[in-house]
Amino acid sequence: MNQTERVLILGAGINGVAIARELLLNGIPVCMIDQGDLSQGATSKSSRLVHGGLRYLEYGDFSLVKESVHERGILLDLAPHFVKPLRFAIPLAHRATGVMSSGLRFLSGFRVPGAHWLTTRFSFSSERGMYLVDMGLNMYDWFASKGKLPRHSVHDAGEPGLPDINRQKFRWLACYSDAQMRFPERFVVALLHDCQNIARQKGLDFELLTYHRLSLKNRNAQLNSLRHPSLHHELFVPKVIINASGACGDLTLEQIDVTSPRLMGGTKGSHIITFNQSLRDALGEQAIYSEASDGRLVFILPFGNCTLIGTTDVRVEGNPLDVTASPEELDYLVGMVNMVFPQVKLTHDDINLHYSGVRPLPYQPEGKAASISRDHSIQEFEGPAGWIVTLVGGKLTSWRAFAENVTDRILKKLGKSYHSESKTRLIPGAEHYPLTPDILKAEQERLAEKFQLPLVSIQILWDLQGTMIEEILESIPEFSSELLPGTNIPRQYVLWTIQNEWVETIGDLVERRLMLIFDETLPAYTLQALADCLVETGKLDAADIPTSIDEYKQHLAKYYGKAVS
Repeated sequence: MNQTERVLILGAGINGVAIARELLLNGIPVCMIDQGDLSQGATSKSSRLVHGGLRYLEYGDFSLVKESVHERGILLDLAPHFVKPLRFAIPLAHRATGVMSSGLRFLSGFRVPGAHWLTTRFSFSSERGMYLVDMGLNMYDWFASKGKLPRHSVHDAGEPGLPDINRQKFRWLACYSDAQMRFPERFVVALLHDCQNIARQKGLDFELLTYHRLSLKNRNAQLNSLRHPSLHHELFVPKVIINASGACGDLTLEQIDVTSPRLMGGTKGSHIITFNQSLRDALGEQAIYSEASDGRLVFILPFGNCTLIGTTDVRVEGNPLDVTASPEELDYLVGMVNMVFPQVKLTHDDINLHYSGVRPLPYQPEGKAASISRDHSIQEFEGPAGWIVTLVGGKLTSWRAFAENVTDRILKKLGKSYHSESKTRLIPGAEHYPLTPDILKAEQERLAEKFQLPLVSIQILWDLQGTMIEEILESIPEFSSELLPGTNIPRQYVLWTIQNEWVETIGDLVERRLMLIFDETLPAYTLQALADCLVETGKLDAADIPTSIDEYKQHLAKYYGKAVS
């Protein structure tokens, strides 16, 4: 395949980027565009977990659980700087409840006639009891038997070392193992760095254009910049167009005038973050996976020095990028925390920020939102616009396996054989990763001394880049330890990020490169300093700084409930 016969990928979330990486590994040149920034959709709005899908067992999605626990193990090995083991605890109040409702959910997952009718016609207790949960966790351990994580265990509430839950309501805690990815946004950037490395090694074209839109003229692709309308890229005919725009998949097809039945029926998931110290102390270093009165399971997760709570599951219509967390959802999540940890007395005033995203789920007009399959699939169209493949589904855990499936399908149709390297290829930043916490601490202390930075600065940069950070800081001419105002991040690293990590706006930096969105405070003078960096690198005109900052403050208030101090 010559360089003019590229594959065009629409959408730079985790699934689109993963497919770009697989194609490049197989010698296929790639052009990728996104109408916004990297990871701006569901990737950055998820619960930030790499999990085997314990809940999927209840709907009989055994193949999805098997795939998920397998991929979880791969990620723990290949991306130790991003994916960390996390122990979960399920609070339990009764021994034998929930068997009937769980059984019906299981039957409905297999589309057994009458199961759905029974669940809507009769009211059964949905609260899962200890026997049922223990049985499910035994099955979960069996699926994950080849992994390295500890098996499940059941404890009395109040045992030392466990979350300090409401002992008047809950009698036991069933504990099991999964994993957490705090910054999937940074993970996607690391995958893109790997795409560049692969393209360079193999002599392939790889191009990523954010804030761009596709126009199709017959089979000719015209890429237009949304930030610089006068900028046009040359026309080319892609071998295949991969629609990886997630929950926006139907809107994307509509934009490029491709007629299709409705494919997407995503549900909204909202989360909150709080710096309430009483909650963080009560939680400890384990996560809670607890059941609400409606049977929905909610996570309460340690998240650095704060706590992440989510998620909801609400059907939505309209543009998925316009969703925000509703007051009812915030009430629901705060209420869940107070049910499990009544001593904390969490209130809306404790919410530091909230965020909401739409899962790219298949369209299912009937049934509960929780019953919609979380598996992934592809839909293909061939017509005047050419060959178009649309991704349906996809998760933070199974992105690599999904990319394998899609790439294998594409190569077969192109008459080529597929070869997978991604099962063993380290994610950039994982090379020579310290094997123990003591070695990690010593390495970070060495870097702090070498670059004359506070240890906390190296720890922050390590979370963003892993072992790549030494090479990055060494590549900066006459590196200075001056910090960006209001942060512990070196200013010269911010400039390097803008120049090397597809940054266009203040929001790109705050939300998806430097992860400042998750700091307890975000001062106005930090936004000003970021804007100055964008001016210095030619991304922003100095005259536009006040407008850009004001508009971004409004964006933070609307979509995150985040105040600028």
